[in-house]
Amino acid sequence: MFANIIAKCLIAVASGALAEPAASPTPAADKAPQQVQQLIRQLGDKDYFVRQRAETELSKMGFDAFDALSEATASDDLEIASRAQHLLRTMKVPWLAAGDPAPVHLLLHDYEHQGQDGRLAKMRSLAALPGETGIPALCRIVRYEKSSLLSKQAALQVLYPDQKAAPPPNKETGDLLRKGLGDCQRPGALWLLQWARANDDPSFPQNWSKLVDAEESLLGAAPSQTSPEIVAVLLKVQVARLRAAEQNEAAVAAVRRLIKLEKGDPATLSSLLQYLVEQKAWKAVDELAERFGPQIGVHASLLYAVAEAQAAQGDKTRAEQTAHKALKLNPGTSPQDVIAHLITAARLQQRGQFDWAKRELQNVVANGQPTNEYTLAAQFRLSEMLHDQGQDQEAAQVLEAVEKTLAANAPATKRRSAGKSLAEVRARMNYFLACHWQAQGDQGKQRESLLKALVADTSDIDLLIAAFHMPDQQPEQQQKVRRLIDKEVADLREQIADNADDPTNYNQLAWLIANTVGDLDEALRCSRASIEKSPDRDIGGYYDTLAHVYFAKKDYENAVKHQTKAAEMEPHSGQILRKLDLFRKKLDEQKKADGGKKPEGKP
Repeated sequence: MFANIIAKCLIAVASGALAEPAASPTPAADKAPQQVQQLIRQLGDKDYFVRQRAETELSKMGFDAFDALSEATASDDLEIASRAQHLLRTMKVPWLAAGDPAPVHLLLHDYEHQGQDGRLAKMRSLAALPGETGIPALCRIVRYEKSSLLSKQAALQVLYPDQKAAPPPNKETGDLLRKGLGDCQRPGALWLLQWARANDDPSFPQNWSKLVDAEESLLGAAPSQTSPEIVAVLLKVQVARLRAAEQNEAAVAAVRRLIKLEKGDPATLSSLLQYLVEQKAWKAVDELAERFGPQIGVHASLLYAVAEAQAAQGDKTRAEQTAHKALKLNPGTSPQDVIAHLITAARLQQRGQFDWAKRELQNVVANGQPTNEYTLAAQFRLSEMLHDQGQDQEAAQVLEAVEKTLAANAPATKRRSAGKSLAEVRARMNYFLACHWQAQGDQGKQRESLLKALVADTSDIDLLIAAFHMPDQQPEQQQKVRRLIDKEVADLREQIADNADDPTNYNQLAWLIANTVGDLDEALRCSRASIEKSPDRDIGGYYDTLAHVYFAKKDYENAVKHQTKAAEMEPHSGQILRKLDLFRKKLDEQKKADGGKKPEGKP
């Protein structure tokens, strides 16, 4: 029967309101599985009183019957399926468990009140927590989330975090998964339990292939119970393991299955194209470009993905032609067109395509009015991107144009646009110039630019750091800079006290102290707090700060460790990569000085 086929592929979960009790559920297998199965069969008995008694007994069992009831929702007997759904709706899931760390508690305390998008966002945040902090909670969601799709998504956060296949878990993580999942037979649990055996089971590729086949079959039989994106992630995990095992032909076959899944949706096309570029699957890229040419031709992100693949293959001419087509899309000056270019520029910058990102931003500036908020926003982003890449003089020139615009067009008392005041723009411009002159080795012009920046505004933390290290300072100037730093530290402490959940102020305080002077233990506490309190995965800058704190403490091993993580999160950040090189050199010097021994007291 159709329902039995689906039941074997997927343990459906009934929908309903979920709340949070104090007790934790226990696996059904630890109690009386035969009794549970007998009671479930009685839910469909001809005798009404037998059905009612069975429902009452199952209700008393609570989560001891959860897995069996979930499976029963796919029963051919509509009475059994209906009563199983009802029983599941009345169960209150304990999303929080005794011993949950504070970050997990913060994320899950309102989980039951979230919609689908909110729950998925919390799963991603759990997966982003350091180490294995979020794994027990994700296992809990895999087991007891009412939505089968969200249950699977929780498993995918472990298997495929940050859009990359995770390496197979070590023994400790595997044990954590087995403990958290118990004997759960839901698909997501089966994936994780199989993955936990990847290092020790020689038949893992074949077993994983069966799980992928089952999910792909389900996509054809009951598409509401899964999605092409879920199947695609399982295939990407398979590709990663096959490549690691040097089974390249099988990996190519799995990639081809990925391509067959694609239906031409712009979002999934973009993701797939970028994945294929990372895999250097050039023939697959060409096949997609030919197959979905009309769809690709009207979306800048897709054209740039194809251009990136062409450039990676060494065909620079074709790549530039494709990139030029992308630039010419959205040619109007409406907010919608301009925003499209700004978003495209941001995506290109994230992927390290700085020349194309620069052109996109320059296009916004060239076609917009100088005083337009979007024009100014493009100039600010362009200047910061150039600064990150070490092109500080050009960054300053971009802000010089902004300075002239603000000075000429805004009233003296309201010279602020796109979130920046005229004074802040002048300070940032001169800070960039100081960075340029420092790189040129001209200390006189560096100092002159820093002093001009301080006259304009003293709220820029990067400026305060540069001023603290300004060469050939007079004692009076040193004291002035120290007072400014002390004031900023006090202001940041006050902001932390006012809003203890905002990670930004913790990070700013840690960054300022680590790069100037102050209590490094306080800086370390604040830096760790910024990472713990951040709900986002994209916190490479926060790990950059943590690395700087360790560097200031002369703990070069941890500095390299966390700067490496920052570089993994932001692989195209020039500043992060430059500092990583410095930290590695210092660590090498320390090891040589210590005769290759690990410094005492270092974790």
